[in-house]
Amino acid sequence: MLDKLHRFYNHSLLLSEKPNSSFYSNYHWFKDEKSSRWLGIPFESIQKQELALLKTLLHYEFTKNSINTKAKKWYDFLFLDGIIPEADHKSRYQFIQFQLYGTEWEHSDIEEAIYGFFHDDSIIIWKDQMNGVIIERKPDQRISEKLLLPLSQTLESDFFIKAFFFCGKVLNLSLQLPKLIEEENQFFEKAIQLIPSERVYTFEKCFPYLLSAQLPIDMHEWLNSQLLQFITDEPELLTAVKRFLENNSNATLTAKQLYIHRNTLQYRLDKFMQKTGINLKDFNSSITVYLACLLCKE
Repeated sequence: MLDKLHRFYNHSLLLSEKPNSSFYSNYHWFKDEKSSRWLGIPFESIQKQELALLKTLLHYEFTKNSINTKAKKWYDFLFLDGIIPEADHKSRYQFIQFQLYGTEWEHSDIEEAIYGFFHDDSIIIWKDQMNGVIIERKPDQRISEKLLLPLSQTLESDFFIKAFFFCGKVLNLSLQLPKLIEEENQFFEKAIQLIPSERVYTFEKCFPYLLSAQLPIDMHEWLNSQLLQFITDEPELLTAVKRFLENNSNATLTAKQLYIHRNTLQYRLDKFMQKTGINLKDFNSSITVYLACLLCKE
């Protein structure tokens, strides 16, 4: 089969040993397990559908360079100190980083699912087997949790993998982009550790957790002695208050999420304010209470 494919694809290579992926960086590489030979096909010589088909027939050797030319330019720019990939410096972009956890899936299948939720001109870059970045050019509006949560659920139901996403800021094309993307990746990594139950993150969602994790020990002790000790024996109060504040003080939505009557929720909120002497309608008090809630597990 490899001989026929070699003749079919122009400028393809047929090697008896595993190729040096750095030297042959513009090729897709396939291995024939029976003959132990390797077939290299240039990026520009194979269509997306053909690539997906060959991946089902032969062993595909994934490398960081196994991406199309446009994506490779972005990869080089963001992660290898390459040049800006295009001349339109006025364009604005949003970068959505993702991490996948699971087995038995192909990059082509994941890409197909992702493209079903994004514009056709979006670009997917794979940093490695499990991590990547979606580049959205000139987004009509910032990609939000409303779009990415259904995508995460689709990947989990169809491929049995856990998918985490970080919605980056909409940014101008500049030489500062690689540094900004790296900073957002650090926030993303920490957020997964601090809030593993979430699937979609933004900096705004992560920041309170990051802040609470960095509070000095004396601040932890003060919040515990002055606030949390009053409700440690009633965890339902903590849950109700935390969810209420996360929902922008929307009592109806909070009651629905907690599967309780709105009056029951109001009773718990009133009881919390009575026991602690804190008014949840006060902005500064709400911030303090929320940070305290993050120090405790529901």
